[in-house]
Amino acid sequence: MNNEGKYYPRNDVAFREMLRSLVSKNNLKFTVFIETPSKPFNSWTFPKVCELYELSDDPNPSIDVYPVFHCGSANLSSEKSEAVIKHLMAELKLRQDVTPLDKAYEATKTIYSYCYLASGVSFYKDNFKLIPEKLIEGRNGQGNLDYAVECRSTGRILGVIEVKKEDFMKGFAQASVQMESTLSRKRKADEIDNGQDVDRVFGIVTDASEWYFMECSLDNEGKPSFKLSEPVTVVYKDENLQAKVEKVLGHIVWLLEEAQKPVEASQSGVKRVKSLSNIAGKSN
Repeated sequence: MNNEGKYYPRNDVAFREMLRSLVSKNNLKFTVFIETPSKPFNSWTFPKVCELYELSDDPNPSIDVYPVFHCGSANLSSEKSEAVIKHLMAELKLRQDVTPLDKAYEATKTIYSYCYLASGVSFYKDNFKLIPEKLIEGRNGQGNLDYAVECRSTGRILGVIEVKKEDFMKGFAQASVQMESTLSRKRKADEIDNGQDVDRVFGIVTDASEWYFMECSLDNEGKPSFKLSEPVTVVYKDENLQAKVEKVLGHIVWLLEEAQKPVEASQSGVKRVKSLSNIAGKSN
């Protein structure tokens, strides 16, 4: 944005474009002020996030600003999968018996959501761990994640989970800034040399009944882009409960599988193939 000779670039790409514009006009004398917002994640609203990442300039944007994320589903037909599903259903049944899913309390939704997340991570427990209240700080926000999926060998965050009571639009906003924050942190030289930097991360926004899956990736200029899936709805008093539970679990396991596949990225203008399996180790 330009305001009477003042420019307010919101990311590295916009900053470089501003510099090129000034040089092209032979305006070589200027002052740069650098501000680090680092505002709390929960202070971001959906319109402000759309403005920040140039998703929309509509003052009342809809979730259509996100391209559709076609989240796959893992095959859960193995004996190990069946055992995990049986345990997950028992855990959910216990919670239904002793702690009904009260729409008024976010803490209750967190208790239910944890069952799915822990079950998913259990498939790759030697590679990943699930951490509640993980503290992170990025260029545009800081605070504690509800849950983070972290690589055991490197400590890199590969997934962020935001549990909401009801306001999904705010949840998408928070998750977007959280995902970008995990990717935009300053990388160490040895991480880049060893192919251990990560250029995409997944997110989950849920109230334990509605499940949305997200992906955030960085382009060659370091600009983030986001995708959002269609929701999966779990009705806990439905006779078809297990089928929906399996669908959510299948998506979570698929995301963890994807996090261990080779990805392409660019460093210093040189394109090369990196494998996230180098980060996570071989899957079980």
